[in-house]
Amino acid sequence: MFPTGGKSETQACWAELESEQMNETHASDSSSNPTSRRSVILGVTGIIATSLAGCLGDDGESSYYDGETFLEEDEEPDYDGYLEDVSYPGTVDWTGEERVTVAVGTGREGMGYAPRSARIEAGTTVVWEWTGEGGRHDVADTDAEFASEETAEAGYTFEHTFEETGTYTYFCTPHEHRGMKGGLEVVEGR
Repeated sequence: MFPTGGKSETQACWAELESEQMNETHASDSSSNPTSRRSVILGVTGIIATSLAGCLGDDGESSYYDGETFLEEDEEPDYDGYLEDVSYPGTVDWTGEERVTVAVGTGREGMGYAPRSARIEAGTTVVWEWTGEGGRHDVADTDAEFASEETAEAGYTFEHTFEETGTYTYFCTPHEHRGMKGGLEVVEGR
């Protein structure tokens, strides 16, 4: 998803690369030295490849999902469409866990939660832990059943124990418009 009203991230990356290419080309007088011209071309190619890898690579959240088990597609909660505009790899299955941790301030520009969606059992305690990325964040339930304070402090934690089954949706007050929201499905214990 690209920001509206301005250049997309890809367009901004291309503009930066073109600028770097121009600076690199003008920094070396390659017209009289073929070896120098080759060096400039190889250097520019390397800069482009490296920069594009950063611009088009993952959003920084994939490591949070390493080793996680996901629900099957037909088991995905819909949260009444609350997470439709949010990109995430699926709902993490944390059933059987007594205490789980959701990272706050993940993804591109630190504007996400990881995981964005999880299934837990009633009685599970969810701990939200701040990464320190993306500025001040909070965790606020859409039905006002729980809310943390707003902070940018890395390592800060907020926790809530979910006793009732159902679906819960939450968001970051200052960044909900940026898609910083998440969901939990609470099911009966096995």
